[in-house]
This record gives sequence, C-alpha cells and structure tokens, in this order.
Amino acid sequence: MKKQKRSNKRNSGKTKKARILEAKCDRSPFCPVKRVCPTGAVERAGFFMGKVVINDEKCIGCGRCIQICPHNAVSF
Repeated sequence: MKKQKRSNKRNSGKTKKARILEAKCDRSPFCPVKRVCPTGAVERAGFFMGKVVINDEKCIGCGRCIQICPHNAVSF
C-alpha cells in the first residue's frame, strides 16, 4: 500500500512567512535576526532605532529568525 500525501488546505502551495511581534521586539541596532537571515528579508524601516520589518517577498520561511531571536518576537 502506498501512502497518499495529504494536502494542507489552509497552506496549500504557499510557504510560511515570518512575522515580527512589535510588542516583544526591542529594535536593537545589532539585531541577531537581521544578521542570520539568508535572503536579507529582515529590514529596518528607519535609521538607528527604527521599526524592524520582514519583507514578505524575500522571506523563504526557513525559520532561522525564529530560532535566533532572544525575545521570541518572531513567529510564523
């Protein structure tokens, strides 16, 4: 018997995208999340203590940012 793949109807054909919870983010200028992103999807909207955002077009859903964030401010 072969196992049939089940499709996830909620997320079929889409990759998960990371989100930043602003209430938990400390907006550090040395943000480790920004440094570990392989595609450069984590960007700062402003200069020094500006808002940190994730560019949905660049995010590949690898999850590195979730693992490295010391404040647990990143989730899918």
